[in-house]
Amino acid sequence: MSLLLLLVACSPEAPTDEVCQTMCQELVQTCEYDAYPSYESCMQGCAYEREQGGKIEPEAQCIVGAACDEFAIVDCQHKYGATAQ
Repeated sequence: MSLLLLLVACSPEAPTDEVCQTMCQELVQTCEYDAYPSYESCMQGCAYEREQGGKIEPEAQCIVGAACDEFAIVDCQHKYGATAQ
């Protein structure tokens, strides 16, 4: 299972841009947000959101601005994520 996650994280489809990196650093390292137990899982989530039409750039800005407030983070995800309307 770990090998599979590593392969997915290293695949060309995995986002490596600074926006996802910044967002994941905030969620995983700074906030220790439970929804993403690892940096790799966050990067995979970012790739999924992007594939599904999420607005990654404004979501990342919103999350960094949320300053680890979990309710604000969830609100950012609802506003800009793939399920946003």
